[in-house]
Amino acid sequence: MSIPRRATRVLYAMTLGLGLVLGGCAPAPSGTTTHLPPDAPAVSTASETSAAPPRLEVTGFEPEWAPAGLVDRDAEALDVIGVDGVLLTPDGAGVTPVTAALDKRRDRAHAHGLTAQLLVSNYDERIGDFSEPLARRMLGSPARRAAVVADLAAAVTGGGWDSIMVDLESLNRSDTDALTAFCRELRAALGPDVRLDIALMASTTAKGYAAWGYDLPTLAAELDHLVLMAYDQHGPWAPNDPGPVGALDWSEQALTVLLADVPPGQVVLGVAGYGYRWHGPHGAGEVSVAAARSIVERAGRTATWREDAGEWTATLPHGEVLWWSDARSLDARVRLARDHRLAGVAVWSLDLADPIKPVN
Repeated sequence: MSIPRRATRVLYAMTLGLGLVLGGCAPAPSGTTTHLPPDAPAVSTASETSAAPPRLEVTGFEPEWAPAGLVDRDAEALDVIGVDGVLLTPDGAGVTPVTAALDKRRDRAHAHGLTAQLLVSNYDERIGDFSEPLARRMLGSPARRAAVVADLAAAVTGGGWDSIMVDLESLNRSDTDALTAFCRELRAALGPDVRLDIALMASTTAKGYAAWGYDLPTLAAELDHLVLMAYDQHGPWAPNDPGPVGALDWSEQALTVLLADVPPGQVVLGVAGYGYRWHGPHGAGEVSVAAARSIVERAGRTATWREDAGEWTATLPHGEVLWWSDARSLDARVRLARDHRLAGVAVWSLDLADPIKPVN
């Protein structure tokens, strides 16, 4: 999808360089900043209304620990609920059980007529991070791959899930062939009619994607969608380097590289719906959009909208820095997705983000 999503996000996500009209603030000219309340209404532009936009599929991610009713709030705007999810077992020979809490989210998604997608990840609770060695234990063994494939296929055929997303993060070049084999084997087990997606860590170079273990053309041939996690450009892993969670210009660079190998109709643009608060030498931590606004207001400061980043930022009296991506940020990325005729957008995560409004 770093300091992991299950705590905050991936620690070294940037070492390799790595549908919605939503409320926000009045746009400023390109390259400028505005100092307006972060919940001021958005202003439509002529380019937005000159032609009917392509329909975008909208995914909202729900962590297992989040309140189960989030989908009720946003269901009108959503097409897919991505539920995070099941983990590889420590030996890499299976996945953790699908819990009652996960099934409850599946059932709520179905009650709203939404696709229920189950995420499988290599997050390792023992170290509190995504683990390449854990993924390698599974990927490098045909027998263990087969066992994991069987567990995931059973979640679809017998467990009522509609779709699977592979969320194996922080891999490296040595994992490329085995990751491709795993996706191919999972596709064969699920059949052609079950939606199968993968989450990709972002890079602004082709070498960067290859270094993360992605054979992009082959993955595109095996899978339905590739979800670009265009966030965690900056974060707690760099306590002295505050910056955008996933700047708009950076996201477009990563997207442009991806689209050289993947058809746009298979690409979903992942969008941050959260922020980070840097405490100087004391590190940094994740904050919800609502919390970021509240922190700035209590400090008596005014947030600044950065047009190039498509995010809000503020500096507090003691030098603390916040960056966050909200409804206006998502609106800008929806325009980016439409400009490139992508399949959709995906918001991480519903428990931290602004409410999502319908786009189509």
